[in-house]
Amino acid sequence: MIGGFFNKPVGRQYVAAFVASLSVMMAGTSLGWPSPVLAKLSNGGLTMDATNEQQSWMIAMLELGNLLSPIPFGLLVDMVGRKPCLLLTGPLYIVSWLMVLWSSTIGVLYWVRLLQGACIGIITTVAPIYIGEIAGDGIRGALSTFFNGMLNAGILYVYCVGPLVSYDALTYYSLLVPCAFLGTCLWIPESPYYYVLRDDDKKAHESVAWLHGDAESDVVVRELMRIKAEARDDLRDKGSMRDLFGSRCSRKAFLIVQIVAAADVLSGMTTVLAYASSTFAHADTDKTLSPDQFTMLLGVLIFCTTFVTGYLVDKLGRRPLLLFSCFGCGAFELVTGLYYYKRWVGFESLGAWIPFTAIGSFAVIYSIGLGPLVPTLQGEMFPSNVRGLASAITSVTLTVISFVGLKMYQVITDHWGIHVNYFIYGIGCLVSFLLIYRFLPETKGKTFAQIQSEIMNTIDDRPSCGKNRRKPVNANTTVV
Repeated sequence: MIGGFFNKPVGRQYVAAFVASLSVMMAGTSLGWPSPVLAKLSNGGLTMDATNEQQSWMIAMLELGNLLSPIPFGLLVDMVGRKPCLLLTGPLYIVSWLMVLWSSTIGVLYWVRLLQGACIGIITTVAPIYIGEIAGDGIRGALSTFFNGMLNAGILYVYCVGPLVSYDALTYYSLLVPCAFLGTCLWIPESPYYYVLRDDDKKAHESVAWLHGDAESDVVVRELMRIKAEARDDLRDKGSMRDLFGSRCSRKAFLIVQIVAAADVLSGMTTVLAYASSTFAHADTDKTLSPDQFTMLLGVLIFCTTFVTGYLVDKLGRRPLLLFSCFGCGAFELVTGLYYYKRWVGFESLGAWIPFTAIGSFAVIYSIGLGPLVPTLQGEMFPSNVRGLASAITSVTLTVISFVGLKMYQVITDHWGIHVNYFIYGIGCLVSFLLIYRFLPETKGKTFAQIQSEIMNTIDDRPSCGKNRRKPVNANTTVV
């Protein structure tokens, strides 16, 4: 039964997307790792010492490293391929965890986080491109949710393991993820889009054939011809900044993705994940679960939501889920901010279940909209000749805002109270709701060419979109 599924086109595409998403699980371990480590630092479980300022720098260095790699690898992804770029992150992650084992000072952890951040920049730039290109139009949204699902799996992994084991043991467990990725990534094919752009018909045919399993040879040929037709205009261009910003159509596609990316980070999810244990430690947990137990429950909630997301993305569409996610996240974060404000001004008996319910609800709503759909839109909104460059710039947008959020969270908490952070996140989500409502078209079940046409149809000056617009293969192109 499993073998039969694997030999079907959908099965092969799911397997390739899952393996590529193991790289994203590595990134998830980095995002969740500070939460149990900060708890160990605060209760004296580690021999190293670190002030609040040093801890905030250690956490934020991840995003500083993330600034280093997106632009270079946004170009390299079209020069050496999607798969080699992803594959490189495995050995780098192994080196970083070995550095953790050998370190005894906070200064070494700065370099570890910097290296892991550079790997995350590669992953967030390349993985959405690879997954978007190997997936059929009807399941592209569902496969793209693998990105968020495996990110959540990495976070849940360290949330559950971290409080139960020692600092060194947590590092050994974290090492298992890049080892699993390296052992499986070697077996999946390169994206056929890359081979078409490199004019390598033989390897493009082999890649399409692998992704379509036991499909008839004429089906493989038709799929390859479709990819070639969609990439025809891209082959004439070199994927430069001019191609990305040379028309109103491409500029609007870029603006839309940047708005959604900013909304993702302005929600504060990255900061909430990094500081989860310390956030719940500010609540009234004396008669309830411990902060670590609340953090584990939060990880379980986020991960379980992933299974719903894959179904909803291609059933309800991107636009409704993003609007719901922005509004819901904003509302629950304002509730969280109000709770911590009451605690800050002296109300002592409010109960820890209030912030957990509010933060948990925020995390669930985030995970069915903002979380999975940024990489989905990265893979959908641009022609393949500029997809790497656009994805790289989007990663930089995410990184800059995340760095500011991670660094300032502890500063704001120390000077003005933890509640101010959540008021900022809540207002950011509500502003994002208005911008997404105004600018984002629906892309559900459409080919890359149809999405470009949808963007074009929202602009009065249609000729300006002609250069980068991707044309449908023929009149029979279907919408799923």
